[in-house]
Amino acid sequence: MIGVYGADGFIGRHLVRRLIERGLPVRAVSRRFDRDFADEVEDLADLVAADLSQPLAMASSLQDVSTVVQLMSSSSPGLKNDHAVADITENVVPHVEFLQNCLRAGVKRYIFLSSGGTVYGPGAPVPTPETAPTNPISSHGLTKLFVEKYIQMHGHVDGLEYIILRVANPFGPGQTFRKGQGLVPAIIERWQKGQPVRIFGDGAARRDYIFISDVIDAIEAAIAVRGTPRHILNIGSGETRSVNEVVEAIESAGGITMAREYVAARSTDVDVACLDISQARAVLGWAPRIPFTEAMALTVAQALDPSQRYAAK
Repeated sequence: MIGVYGADGFIGRHLVRRLIERGLPVRAVSRRFDRDFADEVEDLADLVAADLSQPLAMASSLQDVSTVVQLMSSSSPGLKNDHAVADITENVVPHVEFLQNCLRAGVKRYIFLSSGGTVYGPGAPVPTPETAPTNPISSHGLTKLFVEKYIQMHGHVDGLEYIILRVANPFGPGQTFRKGQGLVPAIIERWQKGQPVRIFGDGAARRDYIFISDVIDAIEAAIAVRGTPRHILNIGSGETRSVNEVVEAIESAGGITMAREYVAARSTDVDVACLDISQARAVLGWAPRIPFTEAMALTVAQALDPSQRYAAK
């Protein structure tokens, strides 16, 4: 059985739907479930309401699970470094305890979604390979890196199979702006409220944006890859776009023009983040499939008509 932890989040929902479509046994675990999503999947997956802060409930949820996909996190780069201690207590300590419970339960493979945009830090080569130094300047990036190191430790010492996916900036239908995270949903939310889009700095900062179905393809490939994998892999588009270019793409897809509000840049943001995805191609046989313009059109269309739910095919 595949355990999806953080199943009610943006990535988790798309992943659960994909695995159900494939006919695979799924246990969907989340702090809570939106009623609409629960109604959609409760007869097709085993739903468990549990939180990383509840070690006994999390340990119980691992029964018969052979592969874990760990998406749970309360951290966010949008929170800057204002909650560093909480980041450690809520996102490092519970993850380490959960890892130990996975080993006790006999979990064979552990797939962890890390952050391709924050673990490397400033001055990284562009595009950035997995071998680049990791010098995060945000608490969010540090917590991801700490968890990565514990996963690697258990892989070496205990034989745990793992694939750490350092994902760029995912976007797509069904994403909401939460915890100050997600440029695309932030822009769309401001548009829907009739507010000017808020841009940090001059809008020239460049990021790697990847469509949700391409992320799900990568996770699915990580679940299925043969052998005893122990890999860290970048998952992105291999391209960068500035904040201003993303705003323009949303305007073009929606046939609108938005006012801009420029505010001070955040000291915890790097100027450019672009991932070298050649290792993911080699190890997983994976590559992004959806062009940025098409992906943005799908995202904006669903925002205009939420009844047209998009499933990551």
